[in-house]
Amino acid sequence: MGLRLELGSGWVLQENTVAAKEDAKAPIVNLHPSFVFPKAEIGSPFAFPSIEFGSDMVRAAIAARVRSGLSPDLPKVAQDEPRRARITEEWDHLRAAWSLHRNGKVDLVEKRRAGFIPTAGYVDPPDTLADWVFQFAQGLGAPCFDEHFEALFQQLLIAKDKGDFGRFVKHFGDDMSSDHGRRHFEMAKAYFAAFSEFSQVHHLVTSGVPVGEEHAAASTNFDATRMFYGNAFEAFGANVEFLVCLNNLVEDRPYDQLKNITLSTYRQTDKAGRCNAIADNVAMAAICKEFDNQVRNASHHGGMVFDRASGVIQYRAGKGGQGDVRSMGYAAYLARCTQLFVQLSVLMRLEILVANEYGVRLPL
Repeated sequence: MGLRLELGSGWVLQENTVAAKEDAKAPIVNLHPSFVFPKAEIGSPFAFPSIEFGSDMVRAAIAARVRSGLSPDLPKVAQDEPRRARITEEWDHLRAAWSLHRNGKVDLVEKRRAGFIPTAGYVDPPDTLADWVFQFAQGLGAPCFDEHFEALFQQLLIAKDKGDFGRFVKHFGDDMSSDHGRRHFEMAKAYFAAFSEFSQVHHLVTSGVPVGEEHAAASTNFDATRMFYGNAFEAFGANVEFLVCLNNLVEDRPYDQLKNITLSTYRQTDKAGRCNAIADNVAMAAICKEFDNQVRNASHHGGMVFDRASGVIQYRAGKGGQGDVRSMGYAAYLARCTQLFVQLSVLMRLEILVANEYGVRLPL
């Protein structure tokens, strides 16, 4: 349906839209592309989650600034300051450039970047594809995930002074970067292909606003998202080896030697336990917050049953899906998927930083 608000004219009906007689007793359908709804407010004409959650997001942004040592006063936006392009609009251009890069068409990548970036509203316009992906991912996770990136960066500063760091960087460029880059690209494509669903919780998750069982999503296209968690779990479980290598260096071991096993043995272990290797590193463990093998199994193997009327997903826990039945609201599922995806994007930013700084293959 199409509806447009014109200055001086009011609402103008567009495609697939006709005027109907007002019916005060008609049911209320709550829709919002960027916010979920408290279940108690579904069907209410006075439900405005954009106001309630918008206030929560502002408070979260101020709290994030304070934790980072900045002034609690949000910076004012000048009237002549360029406005950033919408996420989906920018992703269309970035996806095309990234895909061209992966197919070796370097000249066309530059044409894509140069043709879009001047109109994208960047204060510090990216001058390479790597910088573009880095800044785009940074914007996706702000404000709360910036703190995770800064904490991981501090771990990188420790690792880079270790004697085996050079060998690790070469190994990353030669043996890890290509596969990691493919996973980053594929998961970004999957996330934005279903962004009409994830957009309902994205800004809440990245602002640290809890989304739980008391919330309901207005849009419930579960077919578009049912496989996402499982695939993101697999991608994160594989790419987290980058942090494992850094942690080995931080703990004064060769990059390819964990406490009790080698890196090659670690790579053969079940992904469900991959984050255990960095559980004692507070900064690294924090970026593994969302990593649930039970949800992965249900998502990856079609073990989820969605009741559209109630908005509840049911799945079985345990190995092979033989355990107790568990339930999860669709809004909560979207939030968990988003959390896992943004964790992966933070990891990607750190990998791009290392590859760019030390001149090895970029994970793109």
